[in-house]
Amino acid sequence: MKATNDLSRPVGLGAGASASAGALAAAAPAGQPVRTRARGEGLLAGLAAARSDFHHGLLAVVMAAVLGTGACASTSPPAASGSSGAALGRSAASAAPATTATMAGARCHDGRCTCRTGGRDDVETAPPDADHKRFEIRVGAEGGDATLDSPTLGRFSVGAGGGEACFYVDVLPGTHHIVTFVAHEGRPTAGLSPSLRVAEYGPKGPYWYDVVAVHCAGAGGKCTREAADAWGAEARSRKRGRIDPCGSAVVTRLGWETSGGTGDREGGFFRDFTVSFEMEVKRFATQFAPGSTECVPK
Repeated sequence: MKATNDLSRPVGLGAGASASAGALAAAAPAGQPVRTRARGEGLLAGLAAARSDFHHGLLAVVMAAVLGTGACASTSPPAASGSSGAALGRSAASAAPATTATMAGARCHDGRCTCRTGGRDDVETAPPDADHKRFEIRVGAEGGDATLDSPTLGRFSVGAGGGEACFYVDVLPGTHHIVTFVAHEGRPTAGLSPSLRVAEYGPKGPYWYDVVAVHCAGAGGKCTREAADAWGAEARSRKRGRIDPCGSAVVTRLGWETSGGTGDREGGFFRDFTVSFEMEVKRFATQFAPGSTECVPK
């Protein structure tokens, strides 16, 4: 430090010592040496002045450091508070339905859609044009979040606490789509109950044809190995690769997986549930009512 460097200099270089020695030399008679005591007093005065300078300098440095630290603290908001606020903002925003796809029909406005009530408001007041087919996608996970992702259809998600969300999209006939549905529990060991439904609109009815339905609810309404196996057996029983044989969308390569779950003492709940499948939209136009015998293979 500068104060330490000052103390390392010879005492005779002190400003007080030089002034005292000069004054004594001027007052002595010519040819008479300056008295040793006076010279010693001058040196002591210089040392005292140097120490005084050091203490004042040290005090100034300490005060500057303290004040400087205080200034930094007052102008910087607490990091933890800001981080918590951002995390809460993200958590609240993630619960709302979100999608990367372009929504279709009168049920959707500004990227949000109102779910239809089956059997009561099946008519699409703004139906798809002749070159497209309309599909309804419903995703949800009680106790967690859920997302349906497809490179061709888009991404459709709802966060924990968001309930079931509906999306309506127009799809070109003669197209093939790879689909992955993933749901995660919202709290560790709490489990979840995932749900996914895809349906196709039939303008001639108007009708809605169920294409695929995913559900896994076992003990306590949570997804377990037993519940997943039961849903898998049900899915394998579908006709023509779809729930309703009168629709034009065919589902293949349907399967599920999970990264595991809790032990038996927590009920064996899955922490996540993933379903993947491929969907082909055939070119023919639908015409029969859902479940009609004309659509069942002979």
